[in-house]
Amino acid sequence: LETSTMLSPTLSQRLGSPVHLKLEHRQATGGFKLRGASNAVASLSVEERKRGVVAASTGNHGRALAHATRLEGMRAVICMSTLVPANKVEEIGRLGAETRIVGSSQDDAQVEAERLAGEEGLVMVPPFDHPAVIAGQGTLGLEMMEAVPDAETVLVQLSGGGLASGIEAAVKGVS
Repeated sequence: LETSTMLSPTLSQRLGSPVHLKLEHRQATGGFKLRGASNAVASLSVEERKRGVVAASTGNHGRALAHATRLEGMRAVICMSTLVPANKVEEIGRLGAETRIVGSSQDDAQVEAERLAGEEGLVMVPPFDHPAVIAGQGTLGLEMMEAVPDAETVLVQLSGGGLASGIEAAVKGVS
């Protein structure tokens, strides 16, 4: 979904410069992760689609990947630790993905995802460190530059770096 970009009068006033916000909470899964997951799924070969996908997630990527694979009729297994909130685990299951709760850290969930990729042949789709995920998330940057072509500064939150990498590539590519 191409999301709206809106001017924030309050932030603009406080900072003395126009501040525009990208409304990614309007995506079907509530956030930008759907862009990267959808692009990664769309980039899979026919053979890879038949095998299905696996990922370690703290919730948002898992929800996005579950949504994207459900639309394609594919198998998805999302590995999470016991730290992931129950509402996120339930939503991932509701969207049709298999959930695996393993260990008490993201590292434990990653080990399980790697095991499943190796033993069952599932395709690993990481939440941020993947070219197709980064490219999908970069579409947000293209939309931002289309909506605000004279933007001088783009601020992006940083966690794993996939969103920031994608937006940086897109913004530099058009500006």
